[in-house]
Amino acid sequence: MIQRHILKPALLIVLVAASPACTRVPEIEDRLTPDLKGADYPALLPLDEGVPPLPTPQEQSAELEQQLDARSARLKARAEALRRAQN
Repeated sequence: MIQRHILKPALLIVLVAASPACTRVPEIEDRLTPDLKGADYPALLPLDEGVPPLPTPQEQSAELEQQLDARSARLKARAEALRRAQN
C-alpha cells in the first residue's frame, strides 16, 4: 500500500508536470487567420489510403541487385580504361 507521506508529493509532482499541457501557445495561435480558426477539421482517411504501400522485399532486392550490377559494370569499365591509359 502506498504510504500517505509519499502520496501527496507524488500527486503534486504530477499536477505540476501536467500543467504546461493547459498553457496557451501564442507562437502558434497568433499565426492562425480567422478563416482557419473557424475551419472544420479535415476528413480522416484510413491509414491504408493515406500512405502508399511499400514495395515487397523481392522488389527491393531485385532493384538493389540491378543497381549493384550496373555499378559493378561501371567500375569494371573504369578500371579497364585506367589499365589502357597506363600502357
